[in-house]
Amino acid sequence: MPISLWLFSLILVSVQSYQAERATASPFARAVSTLISYPERSYSYTRRGLKALWGRYIYLSGVEQKNLALQKQIASLLIENQRMQAQARENERLKSLLGFKESLSKDSLPARIIGWDLSVYARMVTINVGLKDGAGKGQAVISVQGLVGQIINEPGRPSGQRFANVLLITDPTSRVSVVIERTRDRGIVEGTGREDQLLLKYLSPEAKPLRGDTVLTSGLGGIFPAGIQVGTIEKIEQNPFSGSLQCLVKPSVDFSHLEEVLVLTGKENDAQR
Repeated sequence: MPISLWLFSLILVSVQSYQAERATASPFARAVSTLISYPERSYSYTRRGLKALWGRYIYLSGVEQKNLALQKQIASLLIENQRMQAQARENERLKSLLGFKESLSKDSLPARIIGWDLSVYARMVTINVGLKDGAGKGQAVISVQGLVGQIINEPGRPSGQRFANVLLITDPTSRVSVVIERTRDRGIVEGTGREDQLLLKYLSPEAKPLRGDTVLTSGLGGIFPAGIQVGTIEKIEQNPFSGSLQCLVKPSVDFSHLEEVLVLTGKENDAQR
């Protein structure tokens, strides 16, 4: 307690002792008592306020720590949920791929895409099977949606024992012999370097393609088996150089979301014999 308050208290006690026989305190004593009570009450209120504020700070700090812990737990659960959903979608894709594999007349090798080369000069992917797994040069690669491409093994783009490079049908150097399913008109599908467009050329002058016609592999050339879906005709036009008929074809395969494929080994499937 400050010295001034102590002095006032001493004076008050002295005055009260002097007038001890009186029934009530003197006006001076009452005035001094009232004067002293103000700083005492202020000190008491301030002390209680600081104590309450400190307690609230401690409480809020604890609440903040609990909130941070809950946020971390929620984030962890969200990540786990997303992982499980991704795994469920992958299982569905693999289940569809397995069912499609069983329906094929030739043996096939499941593979996963592990690398992409989508440069200006090439449209190629790398898969996680190679020579030791039975994946070799010239073998056709397909998906549930349709034709993907073929395995290549050449300088600059070699295949290995546990991996293989696949030239996509969208590559500008790719050529696929095809047939229009409805009319049976034959032609050649070339890659344009775009994932969403192929070019159907060398149709006969008598060909009557229509927008929406399905284009399939013809089986000619010995690389791609007949009957694999290649795409759908979107536009019919004339070649600006030769004047012959040509078509823009949308690929059946969604290359931007392609993850799993099948490599056709060329052997007859025992289940289909």
